[in-house]
Amino acid sequence: MKLKISTLMLSSALAISLSACGPSNAEKQVPAQIMAQQVDVITLKEQNVSLIDVLPARAVASKIAEVRPQVTGIILERHFTEGAFVEAGQTLYQVDDVIYKANLASAEAKVAQTNANLVTAKAELTRYEKLIANNAISQQNLDQARAQYKALQAELLMNKAALHKAQVDLTYTKVLAPISGQISKSNITEGALVSAGQSNALTTITQLDPIYFDIKQASAEINKLQQRLASGELQAVENSAQLTLGNKTIQGKLLFNEVQVNPSTDTVTMRAEFKNVDKNLMPGMFARIELIQAQRLNSILVPQKAVSFNRKGDSSVYVLTADNTVETKVISLGRSIGQDWLILSGLNVGDQVITSGLQKIRPGMTVSPVQSNIEAK
Repeated sequence: MKLKISTLMLSSALAISLSACGPSNAEKQVPAQIMAQQVDVITLKEQNVSLIDVLPARAVASKIAEVRPQVTGIILERHFTEGAFVEAGQTLYQVDDVIYKANLASAEAKVAQTNANLVTAKAELTRYEKLIANNAISQQNLDQARAQYKALQAELLMNKAALHKAQVDLTYTKVLAPISGQISKSNITEGALVSAGQSNALTTITQLDPIYFDIKQASAEINKLQQRLASGELQAVENSAQLTLGNKTIQGKLLFNEVQVNPSTDTVTMRAEFKNVDKNLMPGMFARIELIQAQRLNSILVPQKAVSFNRKGDSSVYVLTADNTVETKVISLGRSIGQDWLILSGLNVGDQVITSGLQKIRPGMTVSPVQSNIEAK
């Protein structure tokens, strides 16, 4: 009898213990919680955007002077180091000046002789003018004296012009640098005969600071820009250019646009000017120039990574609604601005665009947003 009671008590205790370990009815009714997908979002803001075109360009020297002689003679000396920097007015070559000094002395003598004759003619004319009052000479004698005096005056002017030419020719025996810049090799040596107006240059001087870059832009793009400026969509700005050379950025300015289109390439040439103090930029060098020609006010930018495209090429983004659910918005894109897209339509200021986890979300899904510190710029 005692054995049956003990067995019954053990069974009851075991049943109570098992029931205590099992889930309660309340716990069975609570569903498992699903964690919301975490995504990064940015809040859209208005900003003024400079429209930058990256265009090909070729460097051109700001000044190039081919040095040629202006008198004929033998080169006696060369006064420059090939490849060096020369200043405007510096003597480059010395032409034999013996003949030109003799010509100058002869011209000076002729001027002196004419001046002496003119003094005599002036005195004679004055005397005849006094004598004609008393009818001591004929009118013909007075007219001849007056004509002689005027002829000598004209001769003096002619001789002075010859003297000036002789002085200039003597000056030209020193061949001077017309501009400052880097001088090239000499094409002639001492002892060579040169002549005025010869086709072969003695040497060439190139001015590298400042330096120009000729930029090519499609005529269609220029027309489109002008139309957008005329409509008020874009605002004109002071045109500026930027050149990147290695790790160095050089700021420049746009000088002018050509008024003709190249018919073979359908492009218009523009010229930008850059400082080149270190002479690192050389004529013929190819570069890509960032050119700012206009500005778009109150614009919206969206990171490129946030934009999706379908098979038709339509673009869209995921935006966050007020209750943290995902919604799709179809947008219209303009040009790329750095790592962003310029938005033409479809989004408004204050919209929250999802920028990460796009493959893990879908419209209508509730997400956990994290405001990103990186904004479209």
